[in-house]
Amino acid sequence: MIPVLIPHYQKVEQLSRCVLCLEEQSLPVEIFIRDNNHDNVYFTAAINEGIGKYLHQDCRYMIALNQDMYLEPQAVQEMVSFMDRHPRCGIGAPLQLRGQDRDYCLCAGGLRAFPFGAHTHGPLSSFTRDEQIHWANGACMILRKEMIHEIGLLDKNFVFIGSDSDYSFTARARGWEVWRIVRARGVHEHGASGVSHNPEIELLKVNDMLYFGRKWLTGQTYHHLACQGSQSTPEAIAQVMEQLEHSRDHAIAAVEAGRQHVKHEIV
Repeated sequence: MIPVLIPHYQKVEQLSRCVLCLEEQSLPVEIFIRDNNHDNVYFTAAINEGIGKYLHQDCRYMIALNQDMYLEPQAVQEMVSFMDRHPRCGIGAPLQLRGQDRDYCLCAGGLRAFPFGAHTHGPLSSFTRDEQIHWANGACMILRKEMIHEIGLLDKNFVFIGSDSDYSFTARARGWEVWRIVRARGVHEHGASGVSHNPEIELLKVNDMLYFGRKWLTGQTYHHLACQGSQSTPEAIAQVMEQLEHSRDHAIAAVEAGRQHVKHEIV
């Protein structure tokens, strides 16, 4: 059983098409729809709610899926087969094709995550190999449950965008891999996460990226949490880091000297 977690908001025709594509999958799935129409919790909280529902159930993987992503009939089977063959892959992503031209790939993996995400794209014929990628786009991600148990839920500080790249970076920092799966494909109609003329949506996106910058690029978030007191100035931290590097070098030298001494005694 493969749970598929779908945040749903407003566009019923998109959801209907998305569900129809899931019902045509060669590998059966269980669909979880988080209806955001009455209390819009947006993407991250909706996916986390679905993860929480299935985290302790009998499944190896979960799929986070946008309602505007329409998977081809073999997509789930291809993703699951790939994950089975690659036990260190924590997050996998299918190719996202253009609806009007399925020979063109809109996203085959994330490039720059900041400020608003850039993706590898080009003719479908250009993508013939499964490859590790920097981050997976949240329109469709297959998640290994073992990885979720280790790294936790998506960071709820990201409300609307950024949680996909953040989750991928967190997974990679813990030794998990993120891959594109070229035999798994689907058509992606870009919704509000792309260009939007709604000022409330744009405000959410800007706030998400400000948090992303503080967390991953400037270090302000972790600095605030970890560096308390008057001694935590940039200059003091740089000095301590230099001292630790010297200590490491001395420790490496001592370990190597000990090994040479043991080797000499054995000989």
